[in-house]
Amino acid sequence: MKHLPHILLPVFIGLLSSCTYHFELDDVGASQKLVLYSYPGSGDTTVVHLSCSLPVSQKGELGRGLKGADIRFSVNGEAVSLAWTDDSIPGVPAQSYYAVKTYEDGDKINITAAAEGMKAVSSATVVPSRFPLTSINFVLKGGEPNQLQFWIHFTDNAQTKDYYALKVERKRQFWNDSKYSVENSSLTLNLDDEPLLNTSSGLDDILMIENEFYRNLYYWDDTKIQGKSYKVRLNTNYEADYEDDFITPDGVEHIKCQVKYRISLYSLSEEFYRYLKSLNDQKNNGLGNSELAPIRSTYTNVINGIGVVGGCRMFQTEWIDNL
Repeated sequence: MKHLPHILLPVFIGLLSSCTYHFELDDVGASQKLVLYSYPGSGDTTVVHLSCSLPVSQKGELGRGLKGADIRFSVNGEAVSLAWTDDSIPGVPAQSYYAVKTYEDGDKINITAAAEGMKAVSSATVVPSRFPLTSINFVLKGGEPNQLQFWIHFTDNAQTKDYYALKVERKRQFWNDSKYSVENSSLTLNLDDEPLLNTSSGLDDILMIENEFYRNLYYWDDTKIQGKSYKVRLNTNYEADYEDDFITPDGVEHIKCQVKYRISLYSLSEEFYRYLKSLNDQKNNGLGNSELAPIRSTYTNVINGIGVVGGCRMFQTEWIDNL
C-alpha cells in the first residue's frame, strides 16, 4: 500500500475539525449531522473520515470517527471496498475508513454514508489532472540578494477549468561536533511579485482585510492564465549555508548548517478549491471577526451534512539543495 503523501496528511487532519460545530436558528432542538471528509486522488490510499457534528448548545467529543457506519464508496459507478482502522497507520489518521485504489484523470467519485439517528449524506467529486509542471528553479532576486525566489513554471490546459495549490517546506540541518538535529517548517511566503496570489490593495488595510493562506497552502485558479504558460514567483528570506569553528567556554565547537527546500504542487477539484477558499475567507475576515460584518460560511458539498469531498493530485519534489 502506497501511503498518502505525508505533506497532505497534516492538512487533512486540520480540515477534520474545521467545521464540526454547527449553528441553527432553532438550536435548542437542533440535531447532530454527519461530517464527511475525503480527498481522493493523491496517492493510492484514500481516507474517508466520518464523524458527527455538535450543535453549539450541546457538549461532547469532536471529530471521533464513527465505526460501523454504512458507507458506500464508488469510482465511475463501481463499488470500492473500505477498511477501518482504530489506530493511526502511515498515511491514515486514527478512527478512519480508507480505500486502496489508483485513479485516472477524470474519475468520478461518489460517497454515501448513513448512521443511526442522523440523516444520510452523499457527496461527489472528480479526480483532476496532474499538475502541468514544466520546471522549478531557485534564484536570488535581482537587486535583493537577501531574497530567495522560487520559480514554478507550468502550462495550463486551455480546454478545462483548473485549480492549483502549492506549499513550500524548509529543512534546516544542524551539526554541532558529533550532534545532529533537524528543523522542518512550511514557509509563509512573500507574495509581492506574484499577482495570482497577491490580491491585496491599500484599501485592504483600511477594511482590516488580511491576505493569509490556510496552513501556508497557496491556491489559485486559471481565470487569468487560461491555456497559457506561466511562471509563479514566490519570495522568502535567503539563508546561506555555513560551516565554521566557534570558540565557547567549553572549547572550540565545529558547527555546520545546511538548508534544503521541498515543494509540493497540487491540482484540485472545484470542490476542494471552493472549500479552501471559504476557509481562507473566514480566516481573513477581519470585519467579521470584529463583529462589523457577517461571519462567512464554510463551503460544503455534502448533502444533508457537513464537510467536503474533493479530488486532489499532488506532486512533491525531493529535498532541493540551497543556492
